[in-house]
Amino acid sequence: MDLGQFGEDKATEYLISNGYKVLCRNFRWKGGEIDIVAKDKERRDLIVFFEVKTRRDRGFGLPCEAVTASKLRKIKNTIKVYASLKQCIGKDFRIDVIELLLLGEKMYVRHIKNIT
Repeated sequence: MDLGQFGEDKATEYLISNGYKVLCRNFRWKGGEIDIVAKDKERRDLIVFFEVKTRRDRGFGLPCEAVTASKLRKIKNTIKVYASLKQCIGKDFRIDVIELLLLGEKMYVRHIKNIT
């Protein structure tokens, strides 16, 4: 299993254990991808789109720093496609990042809410 898949699996476990309802994983279209789509744990009418970033060290900075303005634009465009296909246009949504940093035997998880 590659590092990205490992991170997405761990992020999914984290979200479920924290009360989120996962609706979809790896939604893709030609212009981008959304790693995880879930319903918020407190507001079930809120759809949360998760970008998962995983790193083995801090050599290239923190994992969340890989979510650039360009990446965020692609995510937003992909959300529009998802909303259209799933007929949830007009619903409230949020974009979050799940950051996983693997240092030796330890794994650090950070949930960064509302990155827009």
